[in-house]
Amino acid sequence: MRILLVDDHRLVADAVAILLKDLAENVEVIICHSSQHALSVVDESESFDLILSDIYMPGIDGLGFLVGLRQRKINVPIVVISGTENSQVAQSALDQGAAGFINKSLPGKEMLVALRKIIRGETVNSPGVASRRHKMSVNPGEQLQHETPATEQQLAPRQLEVLHLISQGNSNKQIALLLEISEATVKYHTTQIFRALGVHNRTSCVREARQRKLIEPDVAEAAVRK
Repeated sequence: MRILLVDDHRLVADAVAILLKDLAENVEVIICHSSQHALSVVDESESFDLILSDIYMPGIDGLGFLVGLRQRKINVPIVVISGTENSQVAQSALDQGAAGFINKSLPGKEMLVALRKIIRGETVNSPGVASRRHKMSVNPGEQLQHETPATEQQLAPRQLEVLHLISQGNSNKQIALLLEISEATVKYHTTQIFRALGVHNRTSCVREARQRKLIEPDVAEAAVRK
């Protein structure tokens, strides 16, 4: 079994790679410390049986990495492993094609059990794990909300950053440079923000965000005037 592991924290990557050796017989783990490197490996290497990725990384983040894999029509299970407990982040990963989302706080043995089920295409029903078939939240008892008004807690941290930069009048290209992510990732986050706020353009987005107190009124007014 060939596994691609993407994590910018070298110590974490090395520890997870050791754990993955127990996933099956003859496991080969290829480690990349950036999404850019991982995409180049995907382009140049033989196929993988499983891809694991962190979500918050410099350069192209985990969501941007998922977009890149989808564009390449990679047809293998892709699992996000992250320390975040934000259910919206998990949902975003699943929406972008991840087969599963596993929290790094999960014990090693439970992580292996979850990975085996995800590889087989099964639904994983355990705290700390979300899978595509059954989009449960990361935290036990917490439900993912889609139709309630957006609040600061319902937007992922990166989406809040993008929202604030939108409110300052930055273009997608400028936001990508400021956050060190791809423009494709910025467009994805913007779409998710628009959907959460129920708007269709930046001006309406800024005004709605101001009304919901997601951004400061004076900042929003300045952006709208632009």
